Amino acid sequence: QAELFQRVYPPNTMHLSVLASLAAAAVIPTKPVAPGVDMPLISLGTGGPSIGTDVSGFTTTWLQKGYRGIDTANDYKDQPYVAEAISKAGVDRKDLFITTKVPGSNGYAATVQSVQENLQQLQTSYLDLLLIHFPQGADMKGTWQAFEELYANKTVRALGVSNFMQTDLEKLLAFAKVKPVINQCQHNILAHMDDLIAYCEKEGIYYEAYQPLGRGSQSIFDNPTINQVAVAHNVSAAQVAMRWIIQQGHFVTVQAGTSDHQDVDTDVFSFKLTDDEVKQLDALQGTAVVI
Repeated sequence: QAELFQRVYPPNTMHLSVLASLAAAAVIPTKPVAPGVDMPLISLGTGGPSIGTDVSGFTTTWLQKGYRGIDTANDYKDQPYVAEAISKAGVDRKDLFITTKVPGSNGYAATVQSVQENLQQLQTSYLDLLLIHFPQGADMKGTWQAFEELYANKTVRALGVSNFMQTDLEKLLAFAKVKPVINQCQHNILAHMDDLIAYCEKEGIYYEAYQPLGRGSQSIFDNPTINQVAVAHNVSAAQVAMRWIIQQGHFVTVQAGTSDHQDVDTDVFSFKLTDDEVKQLDALQGTAVVI
């Protein structure tokens, strides 16, 4: 599958990182997000290619390597391919962590229907994490009522949201009986919403990053500061970007469409950024290279 942008690695680092990863067990740490629910710190995002793309190939590869987190959505139109990959990899459902989403705040009936479609397409009887993909819609309260009922009957193990700003969260928290445990938003070295993160932390909501490697003109790969840090640790720019997020205590969903990229993107637990490096990287906000 084509990547969202071409990855450029410092000399020799990609080769060394891949060799190191292949020699190690495929273990991604987990963290509890709800009672009895442990979520992998890194999940594979299937939504990078165009809508409806056959993602079964790289998803099967991900699972065969031992990774267990998958992030998909009703809007991606790829969930049957995810189910195909799970079947092909032969992984027990109980060992997986599947995140999916309903399109928006479209009310009780539409939400129940969307979840039924998700379950059918994924060929599963339950979901590990269910998100509202976008806050837009006429009936957030009805949507969340459906979420809470699905949580109560154990069709869904944990509830969350995506692309919610502080005002959206305040609206939701005003009536929610079960609080969201995750807010999934665009987050990378060059683009991060620090005030929103602080609000989520205050409310006990974990933050999950998508597009952790940047996008388009906000690609991290041509940034000299990021590459200098990468060289210092003998890793890739992608690993620095992923480590920066993990070290903040956040979760990540990454679009990694090749075997090598999957190995590199998950090999971020064997090194640690220094305090000075973190400060340098924090200061890059808004300094995207136009490509």
